[in-house]
Amino acid sequence: MSNEWTARDRALDFHWKAVENLYSSAGIPDVADRKYDEARRAIVAAVCIAYDVDPDGEGWVSYSRRRAFYAGQQRYQGTAYSYERVLRVIDDLLDLGLIEEMRASPGAHLLPNARQSRIRATPALVHAFQDAPFEYETRRSRLILKDEAGDVIGFDETRQTRRLAAELDRLNAYLGSVSVTMPTGDGWEHAKRVVRARNDRKGTWACVVPTPSPEVYRVFGRGRWDRHGRLYGWWQSLPKGARKELLINGEVAVEPDFATLHPKILYAARGHALSHDPYETGTFPRSEGKLALNVALNAKTMPAASAALMAKESWGHDLAYTKRLLKAVVERNAPIARDIGADSGIRCMAVDSAMAVEVMKACEKASVPCLPVHDSFIVPASNGSWMEAKMDEILAGVLGAVSASPASVIG
Repeated sequence: MSNEWTARDRALDFHWKAVENLYSSAGIPDVADRKYDEARRAIVAAVCIAYDVDPDGEGWVSYSRRRAFYAGQQRYQGTAYSYERVLRVIDDLLDLGLIEEMRASPGAHLLPNARQSRIRATPALVHAFQDAPFEYETRRSRLILKDEAGDVIGFDETRQTRRLAAELDRLNAYLGSVSVTMPTGDGWEHAKRVVRARNDRKGTWACVVPTPSPEVYRVFGRGRWDRHGRLYGWWQSLPKGARKELLINGEVAVEPDFATLHPKILYAARGHALSHDPYETGTFPRSEGKLALNVALNAKTMPAASAALMAKESWGHDLAYTKRLLKAVVERNAPIARDIGADSGIRCMAVDSAMAVEVMKACEKASVPCLPVHDSFIVPASNGSWMEAKMDEILAGVLGAVSASPASVIG
């Protein structure tokens, strides 16, 4: 067993479940406790899917052994997802030799690089379930709220949360009519439960676990409903080049986007119209200016922005170069200098997520199939021009509203 910890573990969830009639082939005894059985089927599915995602690698699933972690989680994962059941199932599967475990030390979640305990399927379990279909159960709550640390937390229902939930239900009902077909040729690999697509730009492979029909959920941050809020769906994990190869309702797709969206939002909030390329410094490559500005908009301080750039594996520059680049980016964008390195990205996401919802509503009304990807939208090529016009219309309205009432963006 490897002693190395990776950042690519799958988080334990209860959205997929193994079918009951295959237990005997894996040597798993039947039980009368239905909640325990449900938890066991979900954990079996989780580790098998993790293996499918990375059969040549580690295939780990992270889970928590802290009782406090499970408070409020049943809203998202169901009543079978509890501290007692998860730990009991894991102990039982360990005894049966069907999983392996790497247990984190107590308090490890408080370290700078937080670590949870992790499990993975043994060859015996993989063999027993290698050809088995798993049952999918849609998310019980498509609204997800996270705290300052990024941990999922519970919430009380209010008029606002009911409105947001109803809005998502409507969008997912519409998405249920959208057909997504992935190619089978070069650069694609289809397995029983996962699909892999090659990222030609990086030379790596991305892996997705498609749901029976497209669906989205929204993630809000900082324990607030006015921070973050973006829509997420499985197709967003595909490389951008691969997404262009998708067929939407049988038609070749295009993916128009909102260019320089966050700078435009911040310029509008400061009473300016962005009329230049905010990434072009005249000194540094534009690609580096784009990366630096986007990183800095999401950093709480400029030193944090420097550190985030330096931490990127492909960065390849020293700290002095990084600081000069950030200084040039700030000078290029003087009207929003106060918003760079000031944690403004999460507030801009709240704006762009609301825009994405409006775009999706417009698509539903016009019967245009669409898959959202944060600030871009995958639609059939025949609807590309209509989508670009609709996006321009929505953007103009939002920037006008931000200019008239900037407090929601810049305080």
